Amino acid sequence: MTPSTYADADAVQAYLFHGVDGLYAVTLDPSGHNIPREACPTGWHFKTAFALGVHESVPAAIDPEPVLRGIRGFGYYVWREGQPHGTTQ
Repeated sequence: MTPSTYADADAVQAYLFHGVDGLYAVTLDPSGHNIPREACPTGWHFKTAFALGVHESVPAAIDPEPVLRGIRGFGYYVWREGQPHGTTQ
């Protein structure tokens, strides 16, 4: 399933990764290979798989909407814990 083939209301299997200094990333790729390595030079570490959807909670302190926008636009979403989540990455 590609990011552009699901509707906003549908939940998809997603994968949460964490890095250093409060960095987090979500992708639909269970390996996390599509998450930019330069964002976390020490590497991304798998944390958990979860259902990602408008009405599903993300297992991190973030609303699902910016994550869904990032997945739809780039195939992943990266953020730092405690920073605002706009529409761009």
